[in-house]
Amino acid sequence: MVLRMKYLSKKEKKILKISLISCLTTIVLFFLLSTLTDCNPIFGGVLYSGDLPNQYLSFFQYYRHLMLGNWSSAGFSFLNGLGGDMAGNIGYYLLSPLNFIVFLFPASKMNIAVYIIILIKLGLMSGTFTWLSLKWFKFKYQAYPVFLGIAYGLSGYSIAYAGNVMWFDGLVLLPLISYALIRGIKKNIWLAYSVLLACAIIFNYYIGYMICIFLVILFLAYTVNNFENRKTFLHQFTGFAISSIISGLISAVVILPTFFNLSSNKLSQADFNSNFEIKTLISGGKAVSRLFIGDTYNDWAPIFVGTLVLIVFILYFIDGRNSIKERITNLIIGLFFVLSITVPKIYLFWHGGQQTIAYPYRFGFIIVFWFLLLAAKELSNLSEYRKESKRERLIAAGIYLLISLAAVYIRRRIGPWNSYAWLAVVLVIVFGILVYLSDKRFVRVTLLLVGLVELAGNAYIGLNHLGMKSGAYPSYVSENQSIISRIPNSDKTGRLAKNYELNNDRGEGYTFNYRGMEEFSSNNDSRISSLMTDLGFSTFRYFYYYQTGTVVTDAIFNVKTFINSSLSNQSVSPEYISYGLRNDLKNHPVILKQGDKTVYRNETLPFAFAGGLANKLKFKEENPVYNQNLVLNSLTQTKKDVLSYSSKDAEIDSKNVNLKFKKGKFKAKRISDNPGTITFTYNNLKPDQVGYIRFSKNLMDQIVVLNSYQMKQNPDYRLPFTVSINGKDVYLQQYTDQLIGVQADKDGKLVVKMTLDGKSNEVEFKYPRFVNINQTALEDKVKKAQNNRMKFSAFRDSYVAGTVNTDKNENLATTIPYSKGWRAEVDGKPVKINRTLKVFMGLKLKPGTTHQISFKYRTPGFFIGALLSIIGVIALAIYTFYLKKNKTSINQTTSK
Repeated sequence: MVLRMKYLSKKEKKILKISLISCLTTIVLFFLLSTLTDCNPIFGGVLYSGDLPNQYLSFFQYYRHLMLGNWSSAGFSFLNGLGGDMAGNIGYYLLSPLNFIVFLFPASKMNIAVYIIILIKLGLMSGTFTWLSLKWFKFKYQAYPVFLGIAYGLSGYSIAYAGNVMWFDGLVLLPLISYALIRGIKKNIWLAYSVLLACAIIFNYYIGYMICIFLVILFLAYTVNNFENRKTFLHQFTGFAISSIISGLISAVVILPTFFNLSSNKLSQADFNSNFEIKTLISGGKAVSRLFIGDTYNDWAPIFVGTLVLIVFILYFIDGRNSIKERITNLIIGLFFVLSITVPKIYLFWHGGQQTIAYPYRFGFIIVFWFLLLAAKELSNLSEYRKESKRERLIAAGIYLLISLAAVYIRRRIGPWNSYAWLAVVLVIVFGILVYLSDKRFVRVTLLLVGLVELAGNAYIGLNHLGMKSGAYPSYVSENQSIISRIPNSDKTGRLAKNYELNNDRGEGYTFNYRGMEEFSSNNDSRISSLMTDLGFSTFRYFYYYQTGTVVTDAIFNVKTFINSSLSNQSVSPEYISYGLRNDLKNHPVILKQGDKTVYRNETLPFAFAGGLANKLKFKEENPVYNQNLVLNSLTQTKKDVLSYSSKDAEIDSKNVNLKFKKGKFKAKRISDNPGTITFTYNNLKPDQVGYIRFSKNLMDQIVVLNSYQMKQNPDYRLPFTVSINGKDVYLQQYTDQLIGVQADKDGKLVVKMTLDGKSNEVEFKYPRFVNINQTALEDKVKKAQNNRMKFSAFRDSYVAGTVNTDKNENLATTIPYSKGWRAEVDGKPVKINRTLKVFMGLKLKPGTTHQISFKYRTPGFFIGALLSIIGVIALAIYTFYLKKNKTSINQTTSK
């Protein structure tokens, strides 16, 4: 780097120094603001920006395990929920070159490592935009490009989506790619463009896709504004097309496997876009007038860039020094962006045809970039004195003031409303005056300082919605690492589950490197979620929980180890969640105890055994007892049920509640503002009897799992609905009927108490029936399956091999999720893979013999993608050499 600096001109060195100032200023500002808002984990904060703590941290822990030697999990991994292809997750989350920073910290400090990565990326965003501004435009006042860079790094998009660390590489590269594109058009030099675009796609294909759309817009805008003749345009288009295709080829090693992964799950879900609407007026009103942003889960476009930038942006279209053709072109681009915000089909086009779940308007960074780019050009124009300039500035400020007042009016009429809107109007007036008088140096300094204060204020208020005071992560990781490391290896051959977690993180299998039972990823196979729903688990397309497991589902999914916590919900920190009970395991063998944690051993079916494939089952909706019995009996080819509803009824008592029972459901309505309670008491169970309470879907919808935001904003906040069993609170997720593991006391008594409070006045739910366990029937089924188990000679993430013997009507059943990359051999010959329960691998085998079986996994598209990437690199070298030689020939001809 030092040698490189020697050969830079004074101008280039100055540009780099000014860009560095922009970069460091953004880093310092974000560090201070995140500390003040409890978002800085270095000082015990949590950047609770959506999925960062409940998903991304565990992905980074997986990245750590992968790079430290667990290479077999790069293709198919049992850390990925029940198991799954990792191409989509790796391609989306884990390919940033800055991820190496995680190795500078221990695993228990992963939250700090990721925070440092976010800091650096925000700083680099500011630095690259300042660099671009200085390369493209001439500024008399160097503070302007510094301010613009900071506005890019601390924009509404950057703050609202601060936790989406994997998106920011594209934002860092966007200014560099844009510069390389225009340089390619002007000088026919495309090497930097191809390399940078390929990097953007590789680092995050999702943001890379959006950047590709913008580059087409940028190319058309520049070539239209600078059109010379048809021949020149075709020459420019050819260079742009070839270089873009080369970038696609280079990135194929990532894109192709990711596409195959997504095509088997997320891209196959056509119903994602059903009944999708954009609330145009609400979104527009918030985007314009809500200069101080709110939370990330709202329906507004996060495109805040500061009032100064927006006034100057409007001034760009008034300024007569900008050509009419150029202004018309940008008006058309602006119209397209407006339509992108307001028209569902265009909105979905930006997002690859998929409806966004949370984080709306993810392409908003493109609009931010466009705002700042035009503002940069106009601020460079302001360096020149013109008589008409002040009048134009006044008109621009007046237009934005009218827009703001209109937005305030819309917000007051349709809401939601907050007092910041009026502050925004006052700021428009202040900035208008300062811009009008900005010819004077003192006023310019004041203008930029006020602009920085506004950006910092916006960031503070935005981060304040995302911050949480908690230092639980390091101790939580260390404690659970210790517990899991103490579990004997013989108990780690199956899957492991827990009844607690931090931050709703359903990816703790990644964190602690165990075969888990939960998944939270947009790349999840929704067919597994569908099966889990039928079995009585909280699921959605892109996640499934295992917090309400039973001895039957433990057996089905080979959950050999279960860790149970006796702590109550949020007793460790606001992040900590203990879900319900697994008191049905109280009679199981205890592997170890550590603090409040008890580790139980379960008897389960093997991962693979000779049994039934169970592909033609007819599940009953919202009936987990029936469905669990059906699956277990079908797999083991037995008949006796393990679970059954008890014939014993509970005594019912209610206070301050009007309780009615009709058509199998209770309807409860609170009579007064005081808490209302409904109590179901089972007095006639056996002493210490274990079993389940069936809770209905309607009841689950009422339970608030994580209430940290409400607690932080209002200390007097009253939970709307709570449930306790024998005095212990139960916190569960919604979506389906669920079975809660319980144990009667020594007198055979079990008390279920529901409380309506806060804003909850009504609830509807099914009778919370008690479910018995036939332990003898369960043991018989497990014993039969174990006797028929596949004896493994190898069992790794991407390779499973062993022997199994089958009798009449038996086939190989597994609970290893099927993915297109699996290939099977039986007795040395390739065979077709069938299914078990329609989602797991299964094989149809000839009875009466011992079969040698192997399953090998190869990531679909990887080898073809790698070959295309090699071709892309070669093509880039050839094309670069061709352009250089052709340019040399032209120069030689010209010199003669």
